[in-house]
Amino acid sequence: MGSASFMGTQILVVDDSEIEQRVVGRLLQNGISDVTVTYASDGQQALDAIAETMPDMILTDLRMPVMTGLELVENIKTRGYPVPVILMTSYGNEQIAVQALEVGAASYVPKLALEQILITTIESVLALSRVQMNRQRALSLIDSMESKFVLQNDTSLISPMIAYLQEQIGTMQLLNGSQMTRVGVAVYESLTNAIYHGNLELDSELRQGDESVFFRMADERRLEPHFAERRVHLTATLSVNELRFVIRDDGPGFKPAEVKDPRDEINVDRLGGRGLLLIHTFMDQVSHNPKGNEITMVKRVPPRRNEP
Repeated sequence: MGSASFMGTQILVVDDSEIEQRVVGRLLQNGISDVTVTYASDGQQALDAIAETMPDMILTDLRMPVMTGLELVENIKTRGYPVPVILMTSYGNEQIAVQALEVGAASYVPKLALEQILITTIESVLALSRVQMNRQRALSLIDSMESKFVLQNDTSLISPMIAYLQEQIGTMQLLNGSQMTRVGVAVYESLTNAIYHGNLELDSELRQGDESVFFRMADERRLEPHFAERRVHLTATLSVNELRFVIRDDGPGFKPAEVKDPRDEINVDRLGGRGLLLIHTFMDQVSHNPKGNEITMVKRVPPRRNEP
C-alpha cells in the first residue's frame, strides 16, 4: 500500500480494545507517511488528550465504557474543537453511527472494511478539513473589513444581513457571543428606524396607541412611488480596534437636538424611544449628522487576552 502525503499528521485512535488499537495503528503507520498515532480507551480519555494536544483527526469506536463514541462527538461539537472525527462502526451500531453523523462526525468506516478504505477516507476528510482550517486561519488575520449594503424598505432583509455581519465579527474573533448579540440588536434597531421613521416618515407617536395603525401605514407607504424609491445605506467597518456602523436613509431627516433622551426615566416605557435606548445602551459612541438622516455607531473591541 502506498503512503498518503499528509506529512506530520497526528491521529488519535479511541477504542476500548487494545487489539483493535493495534490493528488501526498498524494500518495508519503503513498508510500515512510521518504519522503520529496516540490512543485512548474511551471518550473521556480522548477529551483529556485533546485538551493537551489537538490532533489532526480522531478515529473512534462507538461502543465504549465511561463515554461512548456518540457522546465524544457531541462533546467535541459542544466545546468547539476544530477536529474531524471518523467513526469506526461494527455490525449493529448503524443507528448510533447515523446519530453521530447528524451531530457532527465527518465520516465513518465499517471495521470490516478498515484495510480497504480507512486510508482513502482519512485522505479525503483531512483534505477538506485542512482547506477549511486554512481558510479560517487566513480570515482570522484580517485587520479590517468594510462592507456596504443598500436596502429597500423591507425589514425582512435586516436579519439575514446582520447574521452575515455577525459571522464576519465571529470569524475575526472581535467579540464574544453576547456582545455580538447586543451589537446586532443595535444595528437592527437603527435600520428599522431608518426605514420606518426615515424613508417612510412615520411618526413614532403612532406607536403609543394601536401599533397596527403604524404598521398599516408603513405597508401603504411602501407602495407609494415617493417612498418606494428610497433606500437605506449601511457601511459596516470591522477592525481589530472597533466596529463602526454608518446608517443613512433617503428621508428628509430630523433635528437630533429635539429628540427626547431615551435614557430619561420618563421615556423608557415609550415604544417610540425603545430603539434609541437600546442603541445608546449597547454601543460605545452614537452620533447623528446635522441633517438627521444618518447615524454613526461605534463599538470598541475589547483587548484580546493574549495581548499585553
